[in-house]
Amino acid sequence: MKQIVIFWAIFWAILLLGSNEIVAGEKTFKAIAAPFPPFTSPDIKNKGFVWDLAKTALETQGYTVTLEFAPWARALEESKNGRKDGLLPAYWTKQRTQWFLYPTPLVIIHTGLMKRKNRKDVVFNGDFKTLVKFNIGVGKGYSTNDEFDSADYLNKVFVSTTPQLLKMLWIGNLDIAVGGLEYSRYYLNQIDLEPEFRGIKDDIIFLKPPLKKRYAYMVISKKSPDYEEKLKDFNIGMRVIMLDGTYQKIIQQYGFTD
Repeated sequence: MKQIVIFWAIFWAILLLGSNEIVAGEKTFKAIAAPFPPFTSPDIKNKGFVWDLAKTALETQGYTVTLEFAPWARALEESKNGRKDGLLPAYWTKQRTQWFLYPTPLVIIHTGLMKRKNRKDVVFNGDFKTLVKFNIGVGKGYSTNDEFDSADYLNKVFVSTTPQLLKMLWIGNLDIAVGGLEYSRYYLNQIDLEPEFRGIKDDIIFLKPPLKKRYAYMVISKKSPDYEEKLKDFNIGMRVIMLDGTYQKIIQQYGFTD
């Protein structure tokens, strides 16, 4: 009887020791994001398509991943200090390279001009001087590109929110609106559910060329444990989902094609 007790004691000790080693070796990744639909949001499918991409890429490399939402200032601080491993979506700035490593970008975010389909008189060839006769709606505090931002000869109307901007464009209070292609599409789909704005999502179109293209990243904190390994694994994961078609499948689920 005593030998049996000793046997099982040793057996469970070995099993628990092995289990602890597995837990200790488990790869985890804690990310943080500010709500920025459709890229990241606690209120939409899979918490946003940018997070869907990042999570899927890390999972191909065996990571258990979690995401927390916070206002941008807090999200930046939590990741700078290494309390979170990654921050998304983030643009590249020289200042941020002191705190973060930049992996493979997740998506390209396009900023450009919008108009109603029936406004044949609104044409854009890349020259802002051709737009002097129009009322152009711009989000308060938004940066578009240097040339547009400094074009004080344009009649700019500053608007508080993207939904307000899009509604004003549709009812004719604005001739043109400036906004991000991806998040404007998201809000157009939401506004279209309101009876008085039914049809808006198909009536607002984007003009070419875009004013700006920016890469959006999930940056890796330099204070995160094993941050260089996390960077390498994330890049490998992104390559995997791009090559096997998963990347394209995810973005198509959200209505985007590139």
